[in-house]
Amino acid sequence: MSAATAGLKRLHELHIRLQDINKQLEHGPRQVKARQQILNKKQVEVDAVKAELKQTRMLADQKNLQLKTNEGKIEQLRAKLNQATSNREFDIIKSQIDADTMANSVLEDEILEVLEKVDQHQQKIKQLEDDTAQTAADVRRVAQEVETVAPKLRGQATELQTALSEAEKILPANAIATYRRLVQAHGAGALATVENSACTACFEILTANYLVELNTGKFLFCRTCGRLLYRPESD
Repeated sequence: MSAATAGLKRLHELHIRLQDINKQLEHGPRQVKARQQILNKKQVEVDAVKAELKQTRMLADQKNLQLKTNEGKIEQLRAKLNQATSNREFDIIKSQIDADTMANSVLEDEILEVLEKVDQHQQKIKQLEDDTAQTAADVRRVAQEVETVAPKLRGQATELQTALSEAEKILPANAIATYRRLVQAHGAGALATVENSACTACFEILTANYLVELNTGKFLFCRTCGRLLYRPESD
């Protein structure tokens, strides 16, 4: 294997390793962010059910107040019933008492339904809060894991960047600018091997003359996709 080929192979390997480290550095915060978003949604759901519980309790209080008011009205009517001066007045008051009593019976059923909803909301809130607490613990765990491993990964990235700078010295001056643009656009994909006379990035078959030049150790870019080419092994 020529020095040029070995140098480009080394350069490509360093790019691939650095790309992998950078992906790991990016993946950790994305994991934390994704879990935090899940946690936020769960908290919103908890808050929504708590708001429903508050409204349901208010409705129960309103109906209880209405029930007490109606009971007080019935007591007043019963007092008037005892003071009725005629059968007609007695019948009117009695009818009103019966109607209010029936209304209270319906109201009591409604109150029971509302109280059942209160219990259901409370149970749901308990379940949601337990689930939210578990998710929050998961967020903290992942964040801690990311925080623990990040310094090591950043250290490795720094070392690889230094090694890359050293490995790039093999490139001729007239290839540097093109190489930089390729790295900016494709990262580790800036370089590609030649296998079976074809560029492995775009699969374009190279001409015989191009292959001969490549074999001599000349620095060449693919005429189709622009990648910096090298053979993985010498012929």
